[in-house]
Amino acid sequence: MKYSYFLILVFLVSCVDDFNHHAIDTTIQNPDISKKTEITFQQLFDLHSNEIGKDTIVTGYVVSSDQEGNFYKEIFVQNTSGVNDLGTNNPRMGLRVRVGVTTTSTKYAKGRKIVINLEGLKKTTSDDLLTLGKPSNTYIKDILEFNLDTHILKTEELVPIEPKVLEISDVALNDLNTLIRIEDLHFKAEEIGIPFAGLPTDDFDGKRTLEFCNTSRRDTLILETSNFSDFASELIPNKQVSVSGIYTINFDDEPVLVLNQFRDLEQIGTYANCAQIVTPNLMMTEVADPKVGSGEKARYVEIYNPTDNWVSLEGWKLIRYNKTSTNENAYTIPLDELTIAAKSTLIVATNSEDALTAKTWFQVYFNFAPALTNASIDGNGDDAYELIDPLNKVKDVYGEPNVDGTDLPWEYEDGVAVRKTTVTEPNTLFDVTEWEIKTKAPQLSTTSSNEDFTPGLR
Repeated sequence: MKYSYFLILVFLVSCVDDFNHHAIDTTIQNPDISKKTEITFQQLFDLHSNEIGKDTIVTGYVVSSDQEGNFYKEIFVQNTSGVNDLGTNNPRMGLRVRVGVTTTSTKYAKGRKIVINLEGLKKTTSDDLLTLGKPSNTYIKDILEFNLDTHILKTEELVPIEPKVLEISDVALNDLNTLIRIEDLHFKAEEIGIPFAGLPTDDFDGKRTLEFCNTSRRDTLILETSNFSDFASELIPNKQVSVSGIYTINFDDEPVLVLNQFRDLEQIGTYANCAQIVTPNLMMTEVADPKVGSGEKARYVEIYNPTDNWVSLEGWKLIRYNKTSTNENAYTIPLDELTIAAKSTLIVATNSEDALTAKTWFQVYFNFAPALTNASIDGNGDDAYELIDPLNKVKDVYGEPNVDGTDLPWEYEDGVAVRKTTVTEPNTLFDVTEWEIKTKAPQLSTTSSNEDFTPGLR
């Protein structure tokens, strides 16, 4: 938005001490942004030029604090003090600002609304982490102390910051640089009783693993603590905990959670170790290499859900093994975006398309679209497949991985392998007697029933 005049008023200048005897700068600029153009964090992220034009600002709330020494020469700023998006094109987001002072909390208190004058600054978005600083060739550097009051202007508004409550599995890119809270976690059992940081193996920061688990999944996130923080020597508790902190990317390109203060880690109950996780008994029920016309491919794998519940395939994947006398390759097909209904099947097919209809050849011949297409579904009759669960364990297998299936009993060249309906559970050890296998089936046709192939039926 554009305004018509610009004036900065400095109406309060004083210094007091915090409990660590650092001088607190209570100067309030209360900038009048009348002649400035305010852009959103999303617009700043999307700017094609890394250097920002004249008279441009963003506003937001400080959500970090280095009061206990866990942040160094940086502040984190959110575009809202709450947990909701500000609009369809203005999602809740955060940014990191590199500053040339080591006691930022004495100048920019957590909860303080600030105006960032972007003129003369540069932004980077490496690892999707929106960061501001002074230009330094192709990089950025700290905004030095004598420039801070030019670029970071404080307002009178000082409000509580509400952390967004999430599960580890729900943390997303827009949560980077923001304050989040994750509940009902514990640390890995082998880390109980060691300090949060400061071990000989901790270079600059201690990395301890927070873990969430139930009977269906296990998720982890690193809690990173500076060796120089006031609480580095505190010991990892043998308790369930809830943690509020800044979600960001560290120098090793890892997603981490960083505490503002030690009290942001709350002990909430008795340590509950992870029970054995049981994943649903999904299984492969049809693997096919149909004979088709020249330049066409209609290969597919059918997956069946024998349970009474819908199943999300987040974390599941297929692996195709291509073994010949000259190579040994494995191709991964992620299934994360899919769900499968109870007692139902879904089809994952090759992405080969008919140029005239823009339909996959699978759809041309079988009259329905597969749930997923992937070029790696390309087993030509002698390739094995594994179905891998979210724990990265084999749930089911067809054929012998890393074995060329040519002339072996499980070969399905120009044909199909169909799981017998009497088989109701997956098998991590391939058993050819569970399958009815036909090779050299008639070529697929759009005018016949292609009765040897039954994708979608179980």
